[in-house]
Parts: sequence; C-alpha cells; structure tokens
Amino acid sequence: MLISMTGYGRAEEKIGDLKVVIELRAVNSRFLEFVMRLPRGYEKVEDGARTHLQSLLTRGRVTITMNMGTDQTAIGKPRMNEELLQHYQQIANNSAHILGRESESLSIAELLRFPDVITYDTDAEDQVKFNDAVLSLIKKASEQLQAMRLREGELLEQAILEQLNNIVEIMSTIRAEDSGRLELIAEKMRKKIADSSLEGESQIDEKRLEQEIVLWSDKLDIAEELTRLDAHIQHFRELMVENGDAGKRLNFLLQEMNREANTIGSKANSTPIGHAVVELKNEIERIREQVQNIQ
Repeated sequence: MLISMTGYGRAEEKIGDLKVVIELRAVNSRFLEFVMRLPRGYEKVEDGARTHLQSLLTRGRVTITMNMGTDQTAIGKPRMNEELLQHYQQIANNSAHILGRESESLSIAELLRFPDVITYDTDAEDQVKFNDAVLSLIKKASEQLQAMRLREGELLEQAILEQLNNIVEIMSTIRAEDSGRLELIAEKMRKKIADSSLEGESQIDEKRLEQEIVLWSDKLDIAEELTRLDAHIQHFRELMVENGDAGKRLNFLLQEMNREANTIGSKANSTPIGHAVVELKNEIERIREQVQNIQ
C-alpha cells in the first residue's frame, strides 16, 4: 500500500488548567525534516516528538505547532528578572542619548512585554508530567496525520493503477503497429536494390544484401524495449503492493520507462508508433507527478 507524504493531524486537551492544542502538517520533501513551533523550554518534548515521528515517517516536511493560549500562570508562578528589566531601560536611555533626545522612559507595561522579563517558575515534577501529557497529545495528533496519509495514498494508488493500464493499452497499440514492420522495411530495401539493378547499376551481392538487411532490422527492432517496459511495469506494481515507502524507487523506475519510450520513438521510424510514444510519455509523466507525493 502506498502512503502519501501530505497530511494533517490535530489534537487538543485540557492539561491541568491549560488548554493545549497540537497541530501536525506534512508536505512533500525529498528527505524527512521537522519544523518545531513549540514554546521555549520544551526541548525535551521536541526530542520525544522527533523520535516518535521518525518511527512513522521516512520522507516529508512535518511542522509541529503547539498552542497553549496566553494563560501562562496555569503552568507556573511568574517571576520578574530585575536585572534584565533595568537593562532594557538602559538601552532605551542610551538610544535617546544617541538621537540627541532626553532620557527615554518606557512604561511599565512596555518593559514587561520584553522577552524574558517575566518568566514562570514551574515545579520540576509538575513540568515533567506536563511534558509527558504534551507528548501524548502529539502522538494522538500523529494518528490522525498517519490516517490521512494512508487515505491519500489509497487515492494515489487508484490513479496510478489506472494510468498503468493506459500504458499497457498504448503498448498493445505499438505492438500492433510493429507487427510486420521489419519485414515491410526489408521488402522495400530489396525492391529498391532490384530497381537499381534494372536501371543498369552494378549488381549487389545477395549475401551482403541480406546481411545489411539484418543489421538494419536489428537497429530498428523495438521488441527488447517493449519487453523491458513490461518488466518495469510488473516491478512497479509489485513495489506498490509490497512497500509503503517506495516513492524513490518508483521515481527511478519511471525514469527507466521514459528512457525506453524515447528509444522506441527513435528506432521505430513510424508515424503511428511515434504518435503512440507521445501518449506513452504523457502517461508516464502523469504517474511521475503522482509519485512525487508518495513517501
């Protein structure tokens, strides 16, 4: 079963007197990367969230957002950093002096809004319990995220299977157009040589002529390319069933399929087959766009 790299999960819970909301958003990425938007001081929660999500995901860019509202008193007692408060006021005075103004007196409300002037002391044991509860909430949100990624993966799988069936049909058209093509080319070559001989040109050695026809037939034969395409399609289907995080390998297979299609187009020297190859490459490109979303 395929798994999409995109998804969303949300979980909220009242922890103590504080309402905590966790949101997880995942989008496409070549590698697995995390963007942590948690309040300062929650590094241990970040480590736990990263470890848990790494056990579920192999690719994608995941943003983890934690919102606790503004009621910080619910998790600790406020404490003022007097030294930092005076430091901010001194910066304001120095700035006024540089600008040729009188000392700048900031309001108490303005001073208290500066970072870390007011901090909250939390009992160590309470903080550990709070962190554990937040990590549990992240795990709950990750269940939603993973469920959505699985659902989207199923939709991607259905679309890709339909496109693979289209490719098989196009290959059948190419095989039908290819039937008898080499024999017709050989016959045209023999007729051209025979006509040249009747016009008085030098005789051509029959054995050498047949050798040349064999060489030309080998250069124009597309049977091997069609066989390799069949093998790639079979392998593609197997990876879709057996491996949920096969995105990189599927993308590589598509590159090989596109290469075979290009070779068929250049070797066939046939307008109908050329048109079919255009459709073939179009279907391969459509699958490639879908595969970019697969883990």
